[in-house]
Amino acid sequence: MMNYRNIFNKIFGFGNTDKANLTGAEFLDGYTNVFTPFTGVPYTDTTFRDCTDTIARHLGKMKLKHVRRTSDGMVSGLQSINHILGTRPNPFMTASEFLEKVVAQYFNYNNAFIYIQRDINGVITGLYPLDFGSVEIKVDTENNLYVKFQFINGKSMTVLYDAVIHIKRHFNTHQLFGEDNSKALKEDLDLLHAVKAAIINSVKNGNSLRGIINFEGTVREDDQQALWKQFTERYVSNANGSGIATLDNKATFQQLTTTISTFNKGQMDFARDMVYKHFGLNEKIVSGDYTEDEYIAFYESVLEPIAIKLTQEFTEKLFTSREKGHGNEIILESNRLSYMSVASRIKVSQALLPTGAITVNEIREIFGYEGVEGGDKRLVSLNFAKYEDLSKYQINASKGGDTNEEEPENGTPNDDGASDTE
Repeated sequence: MMNYRNIFNKIFGFGNTDKANLTGAEFLDGYTNVFTPFTGVPYTDTTFRDCTDTIARHLGKMKLKHVRRTSDGMVSGLQSINHILGTRPNPFMTASEFLEKVVAQYFNYNNAFIYIQRDINGVITGLYPLDFGSVEIKVDTENNLYVKFQFINGKSMTVLYDAVIHIKRHFNTHQLFGEDNSKALKEDLDLLHAVKAAIINSVKNGNSLRGIINFEGTVREDDQQALWKQFTERYVSNANGSGIATLDNKATFQQLTTTISTFNKGQMDFARDMVYKHFGLNEKIVSGDYTEDEYIAFYESVLEPIAIKLTQEFTEKLFTSREKGHGNEIILESNRLSYMSVASRIKVSQALLPTGAITVNEIREIFGYEGVEGGDKRLVSLNFAKYEDLSKYQINASKGGDTNEEEPENGTPNDDGASDTE
């Protein structure tokens, strides 16, 4: 069992936490080189958290993968990198939890930072999403960018910007950071909080006994206060579950009835939808009550843009220029077919299987079944031929199949992969 008492050292090692001869980076837009997250953390709001969790859960189903594109197509990359990306990015979280945390920080701060841990040989050993109090961009004498993270516990660490995967949202005014949620989102959350508070207050006031106690004759102020306190403690408190009060002939109670106005459902929906739109969501997606077309729209408008950012930034930061030149890249796989209706899955399977675009085991996975032995081999219909071989087949057909070439038995493919039968 490994000792993780000092997580800071586990992530960054025991080297120097700061670099010498660094100065604050200057940006053309004139903005500061320091980013501090919005102190009014929106993640504490239930609606904001529901939206973030919805996107995080669905993106967490996707899988980061190292591949290499060659002249023969796309092949799987290094097993060691794929284990980190797709199974265990670091000792503290699974790959799914890793993506969920990145998404939470991405929407909460509009900036998400992932530290790339490498050994002395430059081999990737871990990926760590970073929680931070502030981030400062610095530069050395050779104009290399550095990132100084100031953490909540008071510690700090400065690393090369190339050692950090950084994706941002609402990337507009600043050259490097996404804008925080201090203005646009705060206004919508304040509106939602006001609606919730008004409903809570109206419920409390609606259950209260309201009225005036009229005393017979003249009663001293101290006695009035004592009688009022006795009356409210007996009949207005929660202890009086019956809602019935009594008075003798020394006093009478006159109830005051008021019409308490509250926000209607339309106003509540409006306030909540304003927050939903901030994420590109709606109530059906958040509640999970969506149709096939609604999910596809959600995937293309919300999940896919984040996936593209992640794959581009992972590819840029994990590989050197030479490695990228040899076709190395990171992709984010998603089985979108699993969210289709059964009828749609059947149609897609029928279309893809004959072309060899999908295997038997991949089809079984779509329908929730385990793989079978030999199911990873690709099956191709003999009704397909290469485009450049079409003239040969036409000549073959015009001669009644009599050609100088020997026809394989049972219509099996030639060495070039084309079939001699239609």
